[in-house]
Amino acid sequence: MAASNILGVLTPPEKSRVLTGEEAKDCIPCQIMGSFTAMAAGGYFSSGRLFREDKDFIKNPQWWRQGVKYTGWALIGLGIFRGGQGWLWSKDRQYREVKMFSK
Repeated sequence: MAASNILGVLTPPEKSRVLTGEEAKDCIPCQIMGSFTAMAAGGYFSSGRLFREDKDFIKNPQWWRQGVKYTGWALIGLGIFRGGQGWLWSKDRQYREVKMFSK
């Protein structure tokens, strides 16, 4: 019978390594995907399509629907903020080099 690794999964390692300066830099594809994902999810939540077919106000009261809609608008704002980093503000931001296809 194989030994169980449950303790290794549940307990974090004692010493974690510190990221180097190059590893901690942001990359442009990460910024684009983060911005797009936040704006797409925010657009879905703020559109009201989430509750379009649901007429049961007991299950989803008005305050909950409005909260989800406002959360969607907040996600759109965060996506715009994330997309503008580096060229609208924080212009001194450095990005790491991404190697897409290496030989």
